[in-house]
Amino acid sequence: MNSLSRRILQVKSSPTVALNAKAKALAKEGIKVLNFAVGEPDFPTPKAVVDKAVEALHAGRTKYGPAGGGPEFLAAIAAKLERDNGLKFATNEIVAGIGAKEILFHIFLALLNDGDEVLIPSPYWVSYPDQVIAAGGKPVALPLPNDVAANPISIDALKKAESSRTVAIALNSPNNPAGSMMDPQLLQELGRYLSDKPWWIISDEIYEYMAFDKPHVSLLKLFPQLRDRFILVNGLSKGAAMTGWRVGYCAGPAPVMKLVRDLQSHSSTCLPPFIEDAATFAINQGPNLLKSEIGVLRKRRDLAMSLLNKIPNVKFAQPHGAFYILIDVREALAKAGGKLDTFALSEKLLLEQHIALVPGDAFGAPGYLRFSYTCDEATITAGLERLAEGLAKLGK
Repeated sequence: MNSLSRRILQVKSSPTVALNAKAKALAKEGIKVLNFAVGEPDFPTPKAVVDKAVEALHAGRTKYGPAGGGPEFLAAIAAKLERDNGLKFATNEIVAGIGAKEILFHIFLALLNDGDEVLIPSPYWVSYPDQVIAAGGKPVALPLPNDVAANPISIDALKKAESSRTVAIALNSPNNPAGSMMDPQLLQELGRYLSDKPWWIISDEIYEYMAFDKPHVSLLKLFPQLRDRFILVNGLSKGAAMTGWRVGYCAGPAPVMKLVRDLQSHSSTCLPPFIEDAATFAINQGPNLLKSEIGVLRKRRDLAMSLLNKIPNVKFAQPHGAFYILIDVREALAKAGGKLDTFALSEKLLLEQHIALVPGDAFGAPGYLRFSYTCDEATITAGLERLAEGLAKLGK
């Protein structure tokens, strides 16, 4: 066989996608699996959004669109950024694409040269490191803080991790997988620190509408001097319940946006115009589109926390956003004599308790499990009862 790309051979498949597939395979065998591994709300896309897409299909909006997004959709994104985030971007400083995942990948491809280092605070979304590797860079994960939800980033850890090869930092608030959010004091400290650095700042803000206890604030709003190297990433998967529609976008310096747009012209080409029409309608609604559903998510979070508090040998920090809880099971694993890691534990819980949770190792958080509370309260209750039962068996 001819040689394969050494760079891409380093890329691991997404563990969240793999675990979700395994859970679905068990379900096909007739086994009732309670799936807490998925990163999408269980709410359907609002009917009004679907109707806009159907209307556009009937109107013949089925041809190619422009790479990077059509003018009406880009204008809607610009209006949203000013309305919700207090940020002004021209449409040539915005690119829309096939989900925030593709947008992020193209950003890394546009920014990185071989060996460039990207700082990634732990815990992190699983795709950041592998996308950096695929783009020729080197991901540098910051150590997991003691309190993953209350103190998501340590300036001291940044100082220790940076090097002469550092060119970028990837931020994510509200955070996947911990649900953490950067508070005003941390934002100020981080902004002052980054103001003295030449790095690109890639800010993934896709969970912004799912901020339960304090409002989401973009770092760029507080530190406009970062504008020439700040790239904001967002999308409609979470805040508009449009995961399968694959709508993402970014906003940043026009020269970078041109590179991202050029890359898109050679990969996915464009968003389907009928999806753009639906997305334009959705983004114009802002956080009100899923206001009641986001209230439901907050109640689910509170229920899950109350149930977790009753399980022996587990800890967690209160999440303030997104729809995840990062559960610390290190004590439970220790009581089992150290025979299992969280990969093995998640497999055991899936096969024996028929619950799917993602091992924290995938997020730079070994010893933790990610629990997604995007299902109804009865399922959350049953699932956490099964988790308690499974953990209780470990020491026996």
